Amino acid sequence: MSGTESAEGEVEPGSSLSGTALVVAVTVIAVWLGLLVWLAVDTDASEVIWSRLLVVLGSVEAVAFAAVGALFGATVQRQRVADLQARADAAESRAEANQAAAINGERLAAAVRVTHVPGTDGGAERLSTDARLGGDPVLELANRLFPD
Repeated sequence: MSGTESAEGEVEPGSSLSGTALVVAVTVIAVWLGLLVWLAVDTDASEVIWSRLLVVLGSVEAVAFAAVGALFGATVQRQRVADLQARADAAESRAEANQAAAINGERLAAAVRVTHVPGTDGGAERLSTDARLGGDPVLELANRLFPD
């Protein structure tokens, strides 16, 4: 198994061309360049032969441009995939941290509900001296932020 294949044997996105695909791409590009050189050198050909060679060149040229696109595209995509993977890993880490914070917040709210029963003093200090507040402000905040 090469370094560009996953454990299932599939080629990973953004991996570079290798093996047969690389050989075919380089061969097609070399054939196209060879035809260009031949057309530049062989200037004494008749117009019929020249027209036929241009048709062949056009066909090979289309495949050569696709090969060049595959070679350069794989290189560019490899970096983009690496950057996107790093961003996805960072987002996953933030999501796990936020999930842990949410669980801790819910645990805190449950603890506040248990320890601050409405209507009893329970020895807890008031956070505010405002007499207009009917109940325990911490309990009210826990109930508002985490309704049952």
